[in-house]
Amino acid sequence: MEAPSPRYILSRAVFLIAALIVVLYGISFFKRKQRESAIIAELKSITSDSSFFQQFYAADAQKSLVKAIALMSEANQLGLSPDEAIDGGLGIERKYFTTDEDKNEPPARDKIIRSSLRSNYENFRKLGYTADFHTLQGMKNGELPAIPSGPQSGQKPEIGTIIDPALSPGMERVIANLELRPARSEKSKPSDVEIAAAKQLARDLFEAGLIEESAKERILEKLSPDAKPGK
Repeated sequence: MEAPSPRYILSRAVFLIAALIVVLYGISFFKRKQRESAIIAELKSITSDSSFFQQFYAADAQKSLVKAIALMSEANQLGLSPDEAIDGGLGIERKYFTTDEDKNEPPARDKIIRSSLRSNYENFRKLGYTADFHTLQGMKNGELPAIPSGPQSGQKPEIGTIIDPALSPGMERVIANLELRPARSEKSKPSDVEIAAAKQLARDLFEAGLIEESAKERILEKLSPDAKPGK
């Protein structure tokens, strides 16, 4: 029997290598899609009304927000932008062609969730965090590592509130009212920009039917520069 020629051996080797690459790529693609689906499923749980707006305990609301940021960061590594990950969590399917219906204003609750998650993800990036394995693993358990860089490097950040719970009891349990930021003194006063953000959130919560008009007006009144202490 005649021995295979070098050309034949080389061609078969090239074919086997190409086949192996295709198989490995297919496995990698499948695992990535599988993980994307798992991330979206977890984000759907976090962005449900009962989770995002009605947590039983403040600590659980904070852990859920931290976990959501970690999930978005991991999704970004897999090729899903933060907006795409949020859309998936809200049950909005990606479309490659837009229609007039797609241009309609999204539901008020979706707008609140999108704004909250997007801004907190950006805060995560501004604080210098990277989506490394140890950071994400800790955050999926609701634990934030120390700030890696900047003026407060080595210190723990805080999950603060946009609307002070003193103005509206229970707001510390609403994920939409939470904000990842550098730690600040209890005596520090909110800036004009932060007061404006708190007022807008109160209006948005009312528009979404999550608080009564009387609650909205009470919050706005207490945030007014003319409001008297203790009023």
